[in-house]
Amino acid sequence: MLEARGLSFAYDGGDPILQEWNAVFLPGEVVAITGPSGRGKSTLLYLLGLMLGPTEGQILLDGIDVTRLSDSRRAALRASNFGFVFQDAALDASRTILDNVIETALYRDEPRDAATGRALQLLQQFGVELQSGAKPGQVSGGQAQRIALCRALLNDPRVLLADEPTGNLDPASADIVVEAFHAQARSGATVVVVTHDPTLVERCTRRIEL
Repeated sequence: MLEARGLSFAYDGGDPILQEWNAVFLPGEVVAITGPSGRGKSTLLYLLGLMLGPTEGQILLDGIDVTRLSDSRRAALRASNFGFVFQDAALDASRTILDNVIETALYRDEPRDAATGRALQLLQQFGVELQSGAKPGQVSGGQAQRIALCRALLNDPRVLLADEPTGNLDPASADIVVEAFHAQARSGATVVVVTHDPTLVERCTRRIEL
């Protein structure tokens, strides 16, 4: 279970974006976070994913406060328990597609061969045809987002967070991504999606408006 308790956040010198915000996200859910631009939806996702620290409040994972762990412990927790799908895929153009996908596994000191095997299975599952040595700049936007999804799913995350994951996708590619979210939720994961896409919102378990 992922919980935000009394969460407040403001960037340096700025007005608060979130104030005393509370929510509980349960295993098996696909939750849509919606609202007008500028309400802090992406910021909230980074707070939930321990990539930002709140001004006040707590993030709890299975009832344990993980908000103010050291940077190294938060990074290890993210690598082991969280998966992220960013709006622009956020792939490293200087590295191969395969290296992009297995990056977090190597951070966890997993054997490269095992991580590569899982990565290739995921890439095949999501219809990414991979040429040896191919880099992100050689694939379409839809394929790049599928590659980012493979990276997010590689560690079978307990918490999957996605920021506008279907915003730049054609309907067929978007459907593949949404089905993957529901499959991960059925496995017992918590899925939280920031989106303006009404079709995606309709397919989520519930909706939270900011």
